Amino acid sequence: MSSDSFAEPAGPPATILFVEDEALIRMCMAAFLRECGYRVHEASHAAEAVEALQAKFAIDLVFTDINLPGGMSGLELADWVLRNHAGVKVIVTTGRDPAARLPREVGPLLAKPYTGRRLHARIREALSLPDAFSS
Repeated sequence: MSSDSFAEPAGPPATILFVEDEALIRMCMAAFLRECGYRVHEASHAAEAVEALQAKFAIDLVFTDINLPGGMSGLELADWVLRNHAGVKVIVTTGRDPAARLPREVGPLLAKPYTGRRLHARIREALSLPDAFSS
């Protein structure tokens, strides 16, 4: 196995909720993350993500676009997750300059366009830290 392998350490795989309204990006990146060994649930907007978070399965990390359709933005979703689901990590992305300041707990923005390799690295970093990004 090479050092470029995407294999995760032994143990149960982390579960990611991937929230993205652009279907092609969501499907491609979710498939990539599954190949990396993660369990991945998908949502196309914040209300669907909240519903998934309130379901019985556990989520370790939420990856969300800031610009989502409907009544709740990705930043509002991130804030909701951080207030209601202690221990769930959050990473946000956007192709635009975010007007709002990011909560410290979500760490630095992953700017679009991003590669699967960059996404995977950011997820591994977030999951390895005890309390999300603490910079």
